[in-house]
Amino acid sequence: MKKLYLLLGYILFFVSLSGHASSDVTQIATVKEQFKTALLCQSKPFAIKDKKIIAELEKQKITIKNKQQDKITEIEYHFEQPIKIKNVWVNMIRYESDNFVTSFYAKAKGDMHKFAKLIGANAILRSCEEPIPLNDTDIYRKDITPITDNKLYPDTIIIGQDKDSKPNEFYVICSKVEANEP
Repeated sequence: MKKLYLLLGYILFFVSLSGHASSDVTQIATVKEQFKTALLCQSKPFAIKDKKIIAELEKQKITIKNKQQDKITEIEYHFEQPIKIKNVWVNMIRYESDNFVTSFYAKAKGDMHKFAKLIGANAILRSCEEPIPLNDTDIYRKDITPITDNKLYPDTIIIGQDKDSKPNEFYVICSKVEANEP
């Protein structure tokens, strides 16, 4: 039991979680809470590469798939039990980083328009100059941080559906531009 708490402390330290977990349910809830806050751009998206932490997550029914393409790191986290974020459910979150932009991407199931309203995202009009993929339908955007002299690109949440999306299925992306850091 002592080793379990030691391992948990190790996990909490490396994924920057806060709080004390006293049971498996609390451990899972705490880890899932970290994923939620990162997907909503309330904390930085993170990559878990430590084998001990990965093994512990797998015990919690969170599987991890690593992909490395050129200079892009891509890690998928699959949840056996979906995570509820506001009014929608997510069972996979993908971390992507190219050392310039770091993001969390998820396919969500639920009411996209209600979700966008709940987090305060605004619809992007087709007439604007946004770089919108041609096959996407409704798109919402929320800038999390303001543009300043030191931060030229805001941390942003993008919500939308693409041509392959099923009804009540959409994507959520939290992007943070690393080049902003002084």
